[in-house]
Amino acid sequence: MRLWGEKNMDKRIVKTRMAVFNAVFDLATEKELDKITVVELCNRAGINKSTFYLHFKSIDDCFQQCFDYFAGRILDLSKGINYIDMSVAPEKTVSAILDVVEQNIKYFERFKNSVIYDSAIKSLKESFIQTICKTNNINVADNYHEVAKVTFLVGGCADVIIKMMPNFNREEIEKIMVNVIKRK
Repeated sequence: MRLWGEKNMDKRIVKTRMAVFNAVFDLATEKELDKITVVELCNRAGINKSTFYLHFKSIDDCFQQCFDYFAGRILDLSKGINYIDMSVAPEKTVSAILDVVEQNIKYFERFKNSVIYDSAIKSLKESFIQTICKTNNINVADNYHEVAKVTFLVGGCADVIIKMMPNFNREEIEKIMVNVIKRK
C-alpha cells in the first residue's frame, strides 16, 4: 500500500486518509485506542466502513499507519542531521526541527493529549536517536560521548517543545535550544 500524500496519489485518497488520521487523533484524546471502533472512527472521519476497508486491513492497521505517517514526518528530519554541524553550529538543525514542529503543531498538541503519548514519544525519541547515530556512523562502543550528547539533545529538545505547548514560542525555544547545545 502506498504511503500518505505521495506526489502522484489521487487527491481523494489523500483527503480520505487525512480525515481518518485526524479522526484517530481526535478520538485518541477522548479514549484509549482499544476502545475506538471502526464505526466510531468512520463517523468521525465522515466516511463509510467500505471506504475504511479499502484503505486499511483493520483498525490496528489504521492506527499503525497513522503513527507511521506522523513519525515518518519527524524521522525524515533526523536523516539529514550532521552530528558535527549540530554540535558546532546548531542553529540550522534547531531551525529545521522547529520548522517540522510548526508544520505539525496541531498534531503535536492533539498527540500530547492522547492515551498513546507516553509509549509513542519514547519510541519516537529512540528512533530519532538511532537514525542520527546511524547516519553519522556513531555507536556507543566507539563514540560514547557523542551518543550520550545526541540522546540528551533529542530527549531534551523533544521534552521542551512538547512541554511548552500550546504556548509554543519559536523564538524563545530556539534561543534556549541553541544555547544548551553549544555548551560543552
